Amino acid sequence: MPDEWQPLMNDWLASHPGVITAQQLRAWDCPRRHVTRLVERRVLESIFTGVYRSTHWPPGKEQKLLAACLVNPNVNVACTNAAEYWDFRRLPGDVGLHALVPHGCSPTLPGITIHRCRRIDPMDVVVCSNGLRVTSPPRTLFDCADMLGVEAAASVLEQLINDGRGSFVTHAATLARLGHHRRPGTRTMVQVINSRPAWRRALQSDLESRVLAEIALQGLPSPETQFRVRLPGGRRIRLDFAWPEFREALEVDHPFWHAGATEAHRDKHRDRKMATIGWHTSRITELDVNAGLAESIADLGVILHLAGLAA
Repeated sequence: MPDEWQPLMNDWLASHPGVITAQQLRAWDCPRRHVTRLVERRVLESIFTGVYRSTHWPPGKEQKLLAACLVNPNVNVACTNAAEYWDFRRLPGDVGLHALVPHGCSPTLPGITIHRCRRIDPMDVVVCSNGLRVTSPPRTLFDCADMLGVEAAASVLEQLINDGRGSFVTHAATLARLGHHRRPGTRTMVQVINSRPAWRRALQSDLESRVLAEIALQGLPSPETQFRVRLPGGRRIRLDFAWPEFREALEVDHPFWHAGATEAHRDKHRDRKMATIGWHTSRITELDVNAGLAESIADLGVILHLAGLAA
């Protein structure tokens, strides 16, 4: 007859990606000698002192970061690892392992880069059901901003707003709460927040973010984003970028949504309907963004100039 702690251990490992602590095993009355025997038989493998990984689970970042959270209640998965967890775009390939702890805390976690901060508020941390503690999306963006740079951080801000992971006001408040001239992330986020109108709707893709940055770089009039227009017949559509005063629209065609013949027909039909109410629509593809964005936006500038003369 198996010991009572064995099925409990198996259930725990299934819900905590193969990671368990000696403390938890002792709570189930698992004798210390049995833990030693499991390690000797390579059923369990030590990650940190008192924290083990089941060898039935492949080793990975998730196991080591969870082990760090289980071994020390002050540890929070942060920076680029938290950005991976929240699926930020524009992340570099190898981001290493990073943890955020309060100032004065010095955990011994080989292989993990420790970042210390005097300001870690409850709203900055999301506690997962398996024990993982991850910095919130707004806090993660703030912490990663300098590494990302202004353009990429602005793109991630649009992603988070569009995904409902903090409004513009929330992210601006995060900067106001955490910003300090010596705190990493402050300088970049000040530029990102100050360059974005609070009223603007979130951009839906990284392509749109890059287009908007080029529009600003060339000094063209600021467009309205995700602008709603009612077509003849009552259908309402959203334009990626719009200059209502000129009745000019710019659509950024992502290949996933605009690749097939059906999609091309739909786009042409929509543009034709827009023309019947006096709107002109220009389109930029991913190829334009990647290979000739400056030229495409310069052409747009000419179009807007001519539209302004006509108006």
